[in-house]
Amino acid sequence: YLTAKGSFPPRTWSSQLFAKLLLDGSQSCKDVAIAARQWTLESIQQHAKDPKGSDDPHCGGEWFEAFLRAEHRDIYDDIDLSDPTVLLRKKYMKSDSNGRKHNIGQIKIPSCKDGFDEILDGFNTGKASTRSEHIVTPRVEVMAKILIDIWMSNLVDFSTVLKIAEVVSESKNDKIVVVCYMGAAHTRAVSDFYTSRMGFKKTAFIGKVDWDEKEPHTLKLPSNLWNLPLLFK
Repeated sequence: YLTAKGSFPPRTWSSQLFAKLLLDGSQSCKDVAIAARQWTLESIQQHAKDPKGSDDPHCGGEWFEAFLRAEHRDIYDDIDLSDPTVLLRKKYMKSDSNGRKHNIGQIKIPSCKDGFDEILDGFNTGKASTRSEHIVTPRVEVMAKILIDIWMSNLVDFSTVLKIAEVVSESKNDKIVVVCYMGAAHTRAVSDFYTSRMGFKKTAFIGKVDWDEKEPHTLKLPSNLWNLPLLFK
């Protein structure tokens, strides 16, 4: 792994951000760091317990789509996959070949603990007599990818909220505008942290969460986003 420059003892970049705010920052920085850690661990635990049921209904579906491809390939090849979020919401998906319906609502993704147990079982050298028996099945492979992606996706949000706190704490100005250019799932997560955990107030939302497939993503920005000092009036 990559270590953060100047960190001692050597830490990852996200760990160094956390340590800097916790050990060297003001009380407000420490509050953000502690709250961010708890918020992230709770999110990881929730997603790890039920990857399908806890997935983002507006931007998710990729984990379940990947699981279908690995474990239910007959269904995967026979349904409309153009919008993965639909797979989370619908109980039945129409067959592309015969018009019948596949009951995808009853298909669940195992918890990350159960998935990890399957991964370990797949590499259990005590059960395999030859090297050829150490085969990573599609199911084991996708479970490993889902487990890693849950951690990494949450790590992005964790690092973002910490970096925002670091930028603000190092600024000499009292009025600061922070621009986060990220995907919708991550920007919503960061907004949720600062409003639900840190007491910030959400005053406006521009755009939409769900867009129609052929709808142009055109935003009409209010005057205070063209002239940023107006945000503080």
